[in-house]
Amino acid sequence: MIHTFSILRPSVQAVLAGCVLLLVVACSSSRKAAKTDADAAPGTAVQVDKVTSDAVLKVDANRQTARGIRGKANVSVGSLSASGAIKMKRDEIIQVSLSALLGLMEVGRLELTPEYLYILDRINHEYVRARWDEVPQLREAGINFYTFQGLFWEELFVPGKTQSPAVADFKTQQSALGLTLEPREQSQYAMMVQFLVDTASGIIRQATVTSPKVPSLKLEWTYSDWTSFDGKTFPAEMHMTLSSSNGSNNIRFRFSNMQVDEQMGAIASPLPGSNYSPMDIDKLLRRLTKS
Repeated sequence: MIHTFSILRPSVQAVLAGCVLLLVVACSSSRKAAKTDADAAPGTAVQVDKVTSDAVLKVDANRQTARGIRGKANVSVGSLSASGAIKMKRDEIIQVSLSALLGLMEVGRLELTPEYLYILDRINHEYVRARWDEVPQLREAGINFYTFQGLFWEELFVPGKTQSPAVADFKTQQSALGLTLEPREQSQYAMMVQFLVDTASGIIRQATVTSPKVPSLKLEWTYSDWTSFDGKTFPAEMHMTLSSSNGSNNIRFRFSNMQVDEQMGAIASPLPGSNYSPMDIDKLLRRLTKS
C-alpha cells in the first residue's frame, strides 16, 4: 500500500498542479449559446461579414445542449496518469475525480462551480476552497467558472463576459492553420483568446490564450478524436499545454463512456472532515510551480 501511494502522490499532485496553473492564465467565458446580431444588446450593433457570421453560427449549431454529461476520464501529465470520472452540469458544476486501486478509492478531486473552486488531495489530506473573487490573479483577469465551462464543453467564449456571446462579438482572420475566430474587444483584459475552427463541421480545434503583458505565456487547449454524442460531435480527447519562460506543462484529458444525464442531481462536495488541512491557494501555487 505504501508503495502504491508513493507512486500516486506525484501523479495526483501533477494532475492537480496542471489544473491549478490553468486557473491563472485563462479568460472568463460565457455560459450559454451564441446569439445572432438581432439578439445583441441595444447600441452594440456591429456590421459582421458573412464569413464570421457563418463560422460563429456553425460552431454554435454543434454546441452540446444537454443539461448534464458524465463519463469516465483518464488524466495524464507526462508519464504520470490517473483514471477517474467527469461530471458536468451546465451553469452549475464541473467535477473531475481521480481514483486508484481500480477505481475503488478516490485520491483527488477538482470541482468548479459559479461560486467557488475546490481542490481536494486525499493523499496529503489537504484541500483548497476559494471564491473566484478571493484569488487576485483570477479576479483581475475576470476569470470565473464559465471560463472552464467553455473549455470543457468546447464552446466559444469572450473574455470578461458571463453572458451569451453574440455573432457581433467576434471577428475572423486566416492563419497558417486555418480560419480563426477572436473577440473584437479584448484589449482591456489581461488575457486574449483565439479559436481555430473548422467551418465545415462546426468544431473548435483549438483555443489559444495569450497575455499581452507576458509574451512568453501561452495556453493551448487542443481538441481531438471527435465522436458522435447526443446528435452532435464531442471531442473524446482534450490536451492542455501551458508554456512560459520556465518551460511547459502538459495535461491530457481522455474521456470515454460519455452519457447524457438530464436528471443529474446535486453533486457538489461538502468540506472534508477535521483530519484535512485547508491550504491557501497562493501556497499551493508556490508549491506546484516548484515541482
